[in-house]
Amino acid sequence: MNGDGYGLRYSINYHGKIEMIRRLSLSGVVMATLSCSAALAADLASPPPVPYVPAFTWTGFYLGANVGFGGDRFVYPFDAIAVGGGAAIAGSASINSSGVIGGGQVGYNWEFPNNFLLGFETDFDGAAIRGKTTANVAGEIGGLPFAVAAQLGSRINYIGTVHARVGYAWDRFLVYGTGGFAYGQVNSAASASIAANGGAVVISASQNNGRTGWTAGGGFEYAITNNLTVKTEYLYVDLGTNTLLNRNLFSVVAVNIHQKTTANIVRAGLNYKFDWFLPPVVAKY
Repeated sequence: MNGDGYGLRYSINYHGKIEMIRRLSLSGVVMATLSCSAALAADLASPPPVPYVPAFTWTGFYLGANVGFGGDRFVYPFDAIAVGGGAAIAGSASINSSGVIGGGQVGYNWEFPNNFLLGFETDFDGAAIRGKTTANVAGEIGGLPFAVAAQLGSRINYIGTVHARVGYAWDRFLVYGTGGFAYGQVNSAASASIAANGGAVVISASQNNGRTGWTAGGGFEYAITNNLTVKTEYLYVDLGTNTLLNRNLFSVVAVNIHQKTTANIVRAGLNYKFDWFLPPVVAKY
């Protein structure tokens, strides 16, 4: 009895220790697995921060190039007035003008929170806008026959403008109107055969001078990237009227020929916008 009891207690203690060891071993395996998983998770690289990309803005300094086509009419008002007053004749001749134009521009835009834009731009374009015509006039001054056969021609050598831009932006698309000061160089020439008071004379005149005036127009611009934009615009340029010829002939008649220069310009341009003076771009975590 005692022997059997002792053997039973020994068996229970032995198996209890085995079970305890088994449980401790299983717990160790679980803890080791959890520790490895935590270490592995800690070793995994965290995802890179997403950079903060600011909304596009038209604000900034820009420069670019343009090319286009221009033309309209060179108009030559003329008159012949009898010396001392009295009878006179007057009229005008006009020339269809056309040619290419191209150059560069530089400017600055401010875009306001309400999407309205105010900008200033100056540009300079070389031009080959030209035209030529012939005019014939006949009449009487003071009862004497009077006739003129004239050849007229002009060419715009360059055009520059300094103008303001006012527009509205739909994100990357901008529509604007513009207007301001214009200047240019116009080369003009005239020659005429004049018969009056029983005599005849051939006269000629030419000039190559700077002119000033005004411009107005509008256009569209689109931002391909945050820095590169393309535009298409129309400008009307008026460089005013000047006197090409003022001559007293035969002591009988004073002949005056004037020249007026205007141009309609359609051109396309490419601008690069610099991000100077804008807040720095920072990463957002």
